[in-house]
Amino acid sequence: MSREGTRGAEEHYYTQKITARILNGAYKGKEITLSNEYTSSQVQTQKYHKGDTVLLNGSKDRPGKTIRSVKRDIYLVVLVGGLIILLIYITRKQGGYTIVSVILNTLIFAYGFQLLGDGKNILRICNVIALLFSLTTLICLNGIHRKTWAAVLSTLCVLFLIMMLFDFSIHRYGDLDYSNLEYLGSMSNSADIFWTDIMLTGLGAIMDVTVTISAATGEIVRKNPSVSIRKLIHSGREIGYDIMGTMINVLLFVLVSGMIPMFILKMNNEIRFITL
Repeated sequence: MSREGTRGAEEHYYTQKITARILNGAYKGKEITLSNEYTSSQVQTQKYHKGDTVLLNGSKDRPGKTIRSVKRDIYLVVLVGGLIILLIYITRKQGGYTIVSVILNTLIFAYGFQLLGDGKNILRICNVIALLFSLTTLICLNGIHRKTWAAVLSTLCVLFLIMMLFDFSIHRYGDLDYSNLEYLGSMSNSADIFWTDIMLTGLGAIMDVTVTISAATGEIVRKNPSVSIRKLIHSGREIGYDIMGTMINVLLFVLVSGMIPMFILKMNNEIRFITL
């Protein structure tokens, strides 16, 4: 069967008759027959092949008759396990600290979303988790000493300054158009969601720069304890100049990669409008 797609292209529809064997639960080892419908584009549906391990829409006691998705947890465990082994093997103790920081940040992020589900204010949650992210990441990776506290303080100060500039721009030149956030299902707090997005996106880049500068200046002080404050500030500024270009481009690449689908959709709509 074929049908016209959303952009005028012909879309073909197929139905698969699949014989599957249940691998766990009360019906382990039993063969069942499944039906799967998919399209030629496979945008919202998927074609399954012999040997695929899939998840069914059901439970262990009632497996269900439809497929939810391909079972990929084994591959994810292998990838994560390989990453952990490489981190520990290459960086030794520092790799272990990195893993601990990732686990702690994941728990903080999950707890923040749990509070958000309970109806808490997203801005207050984001302010707290941004502080916790900075503390856990920098302390786990650098330890507790003056260089770490300098990095934490500079991270929070720069983040505060950036958000104040963002707030000033909004009040000076008018609010943004949040129509692209309609897919969230609620437009009541779109400005708060965008604010938290900006804050958490910039936090990682800010921490990267502050750790680089604080580590470099700390090494300068260790090698030359008699260095003056003026020369130390000058050295930190020169380091910032050197890494500024690459960091801006990194943020640009992250932004562009996330907006590629929107660019393609906009381009297709404009082409379609012109052809009409």
